[in-house]
Amino acid sequence: MGALKLTIGQLAKQMGTTIRTLRYYDHIDLLKPSEYKDGGHRLYNVEDVRRLQQIQSLKFIGFSLKDISTLLEQGDVKQTDILTSIDFKRKELLAQQEEIQAMIKQLDRMDAVIADQKKIDIRVFCFIIHAIIFEEKHFTPNNKESFLNEERLDLDKKYFQLFTEMKSLVTDKTSPSSPKAQNLIKEILQETKDVHQTIKRKDINIDSIPGDLLDPFTTQDHQFLEEARLVYLNSLK
Repeated sequence: MGALKLTIGQLAKQMGTTIRTLRYYDHIDLLKPSEYKDGGHRLYNVEDVRRLQQIQSLKFIGFSLKDISTLLEQGDVKQTDILTSIDFKRKELLAQQEEIQAMIKQLDRMDAVIADQKKIDIRVFCFIIHAIIFEEKHFTPNNKESFLNEERLDLDKKYFQLFTEMKSLVTDKTSPSSPKAQNLIKEILQETKDVHQTIKRKDINIDSIPGDLLDPFTTQDHQFLEEARLVYLNSLK
């Protein structure tokens, strides 16, 4: 076993690392190859492999390369130092786990929003995605609890349907006074009213939301909505 000689490429592949990393370790004197061939090619023996295993093990539990160099030089370490590093790494991984779980929930929510749609308007879809991500990053835990539930999912699905239908009407140059447009604006106004009542009832703070975040519409879309809204309001007089 003592005669083992690995090139830098062989060692990188065997230990699940990269040639660039091994070159860097050599540069900072953390892991020097036991031998250099002609042309500067590195060769590693069994002791080098063991040292790399130790480096990877200590790095896994959160020690910096500088600390690893010191620890390997000393040969032993206080138990408290190891436990502190393990605890830090555990907390780091748990935080990553929470982030991954949150992302999975976001993907599930996006999937559910478009479940009943055969064709997806990419502008509306991107708007919904952006809103979901924004809520996750900026809403308080209480707000998230209020919004990220079945009620909010139903709301997302409804708005996605209404916005997609509205853009279809605009594309087809449908008159804002047509029955289709009037039925649509009636639903949009009712949904908007219901949302504002829900926000007020649940005391959800939305002051931090930029106004343009809630606006996936073009100028043409806005004109259509405004004309349809005015026709509808006039019909109520």
